[in-house]
Amino acid sequence: MQRFEAALNHETPDYVPISLFGGIFEVHFVPGMDVVRYGTSGANMAKAHIAFYETIGGDNIYCLSDMGLIVQGWGVRMKLPTEPDIHMALNKFPVKEPGDWEKLEVLDPRVDGRMRLYLDACKICHDKYGDRVPIGVSLPSPITTTTHVCSMEEVMVHMMMEPEALKKGLVAITQTIADFINECVANGAYFAGYLTTRASKEITTVEQYREFGAPSDEEVFKKTPAMVHIPHICGVEPMFEVIEDYKRKYKNVKAISWWDKGAKPNLKEAKEHHGKTLCLMSGIDHTNTLVSGTPADIDAEIRDACKTAMHGSGLILAPGCEVSPKTPWDNMKAAISAARKHGKY
Repeated sequence: MQRFEAALNHETPDYVPISLFGGIFEVHFVPGMDVVRYGTSGANMAKAHIAFYETIGGDNIYCLSDMGLIVQGWGVRMKLPTEPDIHMALNKFPVKEPGDWEKLEVLDPRVDGRMRLYLDACKICHDKYGDRVPIGVSLPSPITTTTHVCSMEEVMVHMMMEPEALKKGLVAITQTIADFINECVANGAYFAGYLTTRASKEITTVEQYREFGAPSDEEVFKKTPAMVHIPHICGVEPMFEVIEDYKRKYKNVKAISWWDKGAKPNLKEAKEHHGKTLCLMSGIDHTNTLVSGTPADIDAEIRDACKTAMHGSGLILAPGCEVSPKTPWDNMKAAISAARKHGKY
């Protein structure tokens, strides 16, 4: 926890922390576990997280499931995987017409959807490790959530043609997410991997995001003062300027998580232009090096990331998104070893 907090606050830790987004990869660390069992039981989720943490290591535990946890409470139907290592997928959406947005009601995270999974998983992990290990939860921002109750195409149409209808839906979504986050904190969560995935310029313009995404994000930050927020953007043109604004305005916004190997800016550019404001959570290529490279390749990549961005603290080594379930265990262990080898202050 001290290592993780120091990096987030631009203080000098003993080593650069490393965070690995295991997700459904972690089912492989528990005999007999599969994606459906993992995604429908908080106890199973915690069991997988603990097994992954004890086997691979790293500097946090990160609860990461599918995108249905919240929105099933509004009637979204899920498609169960028919093959191993595939997420449960969003299937049928309840919002089809502009008038459907105002039908959304504020949900109770303790009973609606599958939000209870994170609450149970966080409590089990926190009961085991206490405050020694930071526990995170991955959950979507309100505007990202709109694309989980309605098709992305329709959301964009409503954004342009029916903006007031969309904003009515965002009210209930925003309060639900804030309530969910606070319940996660009450059950032991320390940080949120806050999925601002629509804050990428190939999806929305900065003006659109500031109108439809930012007000809800800011409402969430205000209502969840005890949660540390790490906005995550997995697009190719993440809006660093928006996240920097959040960091300046809200003490609980600490960092940005993005895919530095496939997006603009890369890690060097981000360190130069944003590294004094934001902690940078990146540096590992989960799409190539981690899944198909050798341990030597991983060592070299992490060495370069540390050389580029560890000076002055404010670096957490991490992949740009959830790792592939096909990632070799030896590569995951190599990443941990390289972080300790090259990230010593």
